[in-house]
Amino acid sequence: IIMIKILINKFNTMEVKVKHIMKHGISFSFSVCLFSIFLLICYSFIKSPIIYEIGIAIFNLGLFLVVEFIICGIAVDTIKKQLS
Repeated sequence: IIMIKILINKFNTMEVKVKHIMKHGISFSFSVCLFSIFLLICYSFIKSPIIYEIGIAIFNLGLFLVVEFIICGIAVDTIKKQLS
């Protein structure tokens, strides 16, 4: 719970540009995850293993992108504040 409060505090004190890029990146990652869920739902009807593998791989990509946007956003904001 403490780490979540720290992350929320970091996010609230970020620069506007970094926060804007992070929000758009997270929404893009969410749409990638939704597409993968659509593929996995199609798998339940078609039962093709290749659709399952592609759906799982795209879902992993979406989750990885969410984490990457959050970590890189915090890192860029910290570096920009240290240089100013």
